[in-house]
Amino acid sequence: MADPRALRKKRLENEYKELMELDKKSSVIEIKPQGNAPYESYTIVFNIRTIVSPAPTYREKTICTLTIPPNYPEGAPSITANNTPYPWHINWFQSGRWCLGNWNREESLVNYLHRCARTLQFDPEIANPGSVANRDAIPFWEANKNNRRVIPCDKQVLPTLDGPEQITINQKVTPQITIKTQAEKPKINIIRK
Repeated sequence: MADPRALRKKRLENEYKELMELDKKSSVIEIKPQGNAPYESYTIVFNIRTIVSPAPTYREKTICTLTIPPNYPEGAPSITANNTPYPWHINWFQSGRWCLGNWNREESLVNYLHRCARTLQFDPEIANPGSVANRDAIPFWEANKNNRRVIPCDKQVLPTLDGPEQITINQKVTPQITIKTQAEKPKINIIRK
């Protein structure tokens, strides 16, 4: 049986590589590891316009700390905003901590950051009014969730990692394999003629 500490270390190393690849893709999400490898803490700069008060008041950048617990991946990582005022969102606690919803141990840190970024954008598709972290933000959310001039407050496309390659097999005469890079959704297509 594999040593859980060795598996955790390998997972953290792989997560670090993916995070650094994401960091290179765009300036929308900047990622800086803290401490020594394998990294268990990162400073995340979300260059995303977010709402910080019900006026509404906007901020163009939110700096957060991503903390990975000792029992990761069983235990969920956490994200806390470092700069005030904190996001005025139903899924952000008034203490500045993001309410991540359900944690799945298979979720990558890249996906985890995307979910967080989408709440900072006030993306209505990811907001969870069924699990409210900031009850004071409910009236603002209810009043503006259908007002497209307010929500979402940022429509930037978030950076993604390139997906796996798409493989197409054509067996009409002789088997041929065509490989195409696909950045959106991984697919394997087998075409038999």
